[in-house]
Amino acid sequence: MTRKNLAIAILLLLLFSLFSGTAGAEEPALATPTDLDCPHEQTKKTIYFFDSPVYTPLGPDSHRVSGPATVEVSCVACGEVLSSEDVSNAEEIRAHRIKNGTCVLCGYKDKEGQSGKVKETPANTPGERIIIATEDADTEGLMNLTLTNKDLYALSGEGVSVVLVKGSADDAAVALNVTEVLKQTEPLGADLYLELAEREDGSLFVGIFLVDDSGNRSQPLSDGISLRFYRQSKADVRISLAPAGEDSLMETEGVWNETGYWSVPYLQEGTYFLLQ
Repeated sequence: MTRKNLAIAILLLLLFSLFSGTAGAEEPALATPTDLDCPHEQTKKTIYFFDSPVYTPLGPDSHRVSGPATVEVSCVACGEVLSSEDVSNAEEIRAHRIKNGTCVLCGYKDKEGQSGKVKETPANTPGERIIIATEDADTEGLMNLTLTNKDLYALSGEGVSVVLVKGSADDAAVALNVTEVLKQTEPLGADLYLELAEREDGSLFVGIFLVDDSGNRSQPLSDGISLRFYRQSKADVRISLAPAGEDSLMETEGVWNETGYWSVPYLQEGTYFLLQ
């Protein structure tokens, strides 16, 4: 055997020994994306309400859910729960669950689903949102609505500039400028509480209050608050106010809007008359 052939034979022998010694060893596992640390850059909050939360209608599309709950924050990418906390009062706006014309959770009645025919009202303009007040449990014919600072900020974040609070008749509404109302509620940490009652003669009782944490009521400024009386056509009208608790009648003024309503400034709690 030549020296060259001998060297090749020794090399083959060494390679055979090397491979035979490692044949039974496990191959190293390759790193997978799940082995790497997730930065949790995108998170989501999920609210799990306890039994019997409170459902408050906010209009034809949604209601507010509130009450004790567990609030979880999790990573969207990997699903890991980053935090979990039990709170005494959580709030979330959710869509209705309409069945046979009624939301099975909050009781809101869809007029179109109930009767098959919707009474004609002026179409919403961009930036406006209609909210239907709820019937008062103790006083027949009275409807009410509470808007918290959180509600107002949520509406503002959705691009809503004017909230129209209506009753069941659709002949009138309370118009709230979201920005102007927040200027009054936010410094006080107060809620905006509204009562209204639609009368058969076309008049409208309205009472609007700022309510603090102790339940104390105060009168809001008129800035950003007005009433709308919807009419089919423009006609000369007289607008009067009978203040609550007084035996008097005040004359006030309105401005006709070409989309089909008279705009009347809200002055104080009382019944507003629009007489032709």
